[in-house]
Amino acid sequence: MPLDAPSSVELKPLDFITAFHEVRPLNPAYVERLRQKVRAIGVKPYPLSVTPAGVLFGGRHRFEAFRAEGITECLMHVSEPASLDREAIELNRASEDALPMSFVDYAEMVWRKLAAGATQQAIADEFGWSRSAIADYAALRRISAEAWNVVATSQANALSRSDDDATASVAAATFTENLLRSIVPLSGIQQLELVQDLAAGRINKNKFRAQADAYRTRNAIKGWVRDSLGGIDPEIMGEAMAEVMRGAYDAEWIAFAEKGVEPAKLIRLIDAARDRFAKKHSLILIQGDFHQEVQKLGDASVDAIITDPPYRISSDRIYRLASQADWNKNFGEWDNQPEGEFLADIRRWADTFFRVMKPGASGFMFVGEPYLNIAQAAFDAAGFEIKGSFFWCRSNPGTSVTKADFMPAMDFAIQFTKPGARRTFNYPGEPEGFNWHRAPICGGHERLKTPKGETLHPTQKPEAVIRHLMDLITLPGDLVFDGFMGTGTTGKVARDTGRKFIGIEQDVTFFTAAKARVEG
Repeated sequence: MPLDAPSSVELKPLDFITAFHEVRPLNPAYVERLRQKVRAIGVKPYPLSVTPAGVLFGGRHRFEAFRAEGITECLMHVSEPASLDREAIELNRASEDALPMSFVDYAEMVWRKLAAGATQQAIADEFGWSRSAIADYAALRRISAEAWNVVATSQANALSRSDDDATASVAAATFTENLLRSIVPLSGIQQLELVQDLAAGRINKNKFRAQADAYRTRNAIKGWVRDSLGGIDPEIMGEAMAEVMRGAYDAEWIAFAEKGVEPAKLIRLIDAARDRFAKKHSLILIQGDFHQEVQKLGDASVDAIITDPPYRISSDRIYRLASQADWNKNFGEWDNQPEGEFLADIRRWADTFFRVMKPGASGFMFVGEPYLNIAQAAFDAAGFEIKGSFFWCRSNPGTSVTKADFMPAMDFAIQFTKPGARRTFNYPGEPEGFNWHRAPICGGHERLKTPKGETLHPTQKPEAVIRHLMDLITLPGDLVFDGFMGTGTTGKVARDTGRKFIGIEQDVTFFTAAKARVEG
């Protein structure tokens, strides 16, 4: 016996066997071959291998052949090996009439042990194999169930052919563990197509490997294109993916991946998809959480950002005044975030904006005065060039309620640019070229109201200010992004000036008002 264990060979009834330790599925064709041998030469003296408790772990196909032929007893080698799997493998190798275990059997045995909680190293120690051999078998688990079934069936059919079948050795060698590892990274559909073609003889191993390499290359291209385009229209994305799968970009991608050569044709493909998307969806308004929805935007996909996120300047302090109703500065939960979370969000905004902006793209982000320098530092850390600050000077800030402080007449914004290409800056001359712009706060028909006539949004920016900024850093046809759309001022200005626009707003009431304003 390959493993040291007390053992004996005894003539026992087949009924002594009460359970089976399975290391591979039964092959009915091979059972039939053994039945023919039994009829020709009788029960061979090579014993079945069982444990003292009656668990069969060696000779399952012979057992089924004996039982099918009406044989009621045979020699059994009774022992209690330390590892039933390892012992079964050794017995299979030693048996002169055994159906050879294939890599399919070994792989499935490894998978069962991993599923039961064993580590790869523990399995290697038990079988006496190398850790890398176990890892190779474990990797095959990533092949789809449909494709693996084709492989397993093909191997079983090949190995069960009669010895005088001239095609048996060729068919048995069709699939190998090493060959199949080449399709592990592929999609299930691609895996199934390749194994079906090889099993049917439509392709040979060389073509199999070449096609697997091509699929891996095209899948990498698809991932890059998908990241570049983001959550674009599914139809347009599908057309781009189909174009990639034609194979026209393979050589260019390899040169890009290996040598850093610019993939000019792929860039044209992405630009064409974006142009189609822009024509089909020039105004995109999204209701939802900024951090979730912005992930759907492609890398380097927007030409400019003009946005007015929360300032965290709300206050629950109540001013009790003799001449008018009590007054406070609580704008709502959206502007009343704990400071630690707010500072973390500023850093997340910076990183996200850097990802979605094209090289050379510029942006303005309004920010409360206490966080002006903090925001500039965060955007600098994200990789932006900080161009300075911009100030909206309110020409009609109103009067001080308490008469105890200055009446704030300035709104602050940071100006930032993503390096890597020439930026757009349409210098308007003096005094419009100064880093401030004077305009009144919203009023009249521009100020949105609730059905009760109350102010809908407490910090609605005037169109004149946003128009000034948009004229500075964009051109007609550019895509402008506002991740905190509010009531849609940036979107309306973009529409009115021939720019494309994507806006995100979480508040349902504000979003509804923005949608009516921008699309109307």
